[in-house]
Amino acid sequence: DCNSGDDFGSGYSSLNMLKDISADVLKIDMGFLRASENEVKGQDILESIIELANKLGMKVITEGVEKKSQLDMLSMMGCKMFQGYYFSKPIPVDEFEEKYKLGQE
Repeated sequence: DCNSGDDFGSGYSSLNMLKDISADVLKIDMGFLRASENEVKGQDILESIIELANKLGMKVITEGVEKKSQLDMLSMMGCKMFQGYYFSKPIPVDEFEEKYKLGQE
């Protein structure tokens, strides 16, 4: 059973959310990744979120990875899971299962 905090940083999510929910996974909104490309402050915030989530024992997924440079930066920050066009465009579940041969023993 896995609980996740999706799109952290968008809408009304906040640091209070992290202490009040029992999430196993924190999915960081792509807006943080975009901001980190243009300003040092954005990089510091993104790195701090990743570090905090890791300290809380959460798995961290960052959305919106489109370039190897973003993947490298996030990896150096301690993020181990990623989502975005760098890996694949969105595909239907059946196509994903076929591509990765899921559900076969």
